[in-house]
Amino acid sequence: MSLIRDLATSVFSYMYACRLKKQHLYKSRKDQIRNNVVDFEIAENVGLEVYWKTLKVAEGPSLIFHALGYEILRFDTNIGEQAHCHIQLIECQPKCKERLFLPEKTVEEQIERAIFELEKNLDYWLQRHPDRQVRLLKIDQTKLKIATEKAREKMLEYAQKIKVGSASTETVG
Repeated sequence: MSLIRDLATSVFSYMYACRLKKQHLYKSRKDQIRNNVVDFEIAENVGLEVYWKTLKVAEGPSLIFHALGYEILRFDTNIGEQAHCHIQLIECQPKCKERLFLPEKTVEEQIERAIFELEKNLDYWLQRHPDRQVRLLKIDQTKLKIATEKAREKMLEYAQKIKVGSASTETVG
């Protein structure tokens, strides 16, 4: 019996160590691409996170709705034709796409789409989450509206960086 317990302990310890390493690498990368993070609390363990995302291909404001330790929705704006939303769904095949592309062209339109999805469709997305506690979560609409207004303001403030940056690189002829 001791041999089985020792074997199980070593296997689970190895798996746990691998998982921790993966989480550490993700956190390290996340810290590199997420700048000026601002949190807007909606309820205990529920809120919005707005930040300036910097990638090799583009940069711009991003918005996360998180609840109970999960990142439920994430909107990445100012990626041009590649602006998108990440959604955690109940059924996702191993090779499924985790993004829903946004048709909006400008960063301001993309921000408005993100706010619209949160204010109008959040319950729909919550009901499709793998965790039952998230599916049963009830969000106070007044607190959500206050948080989304603040998030909109912050994202639009970040979006001004794009305009200032592009204006300074334009040539005057």
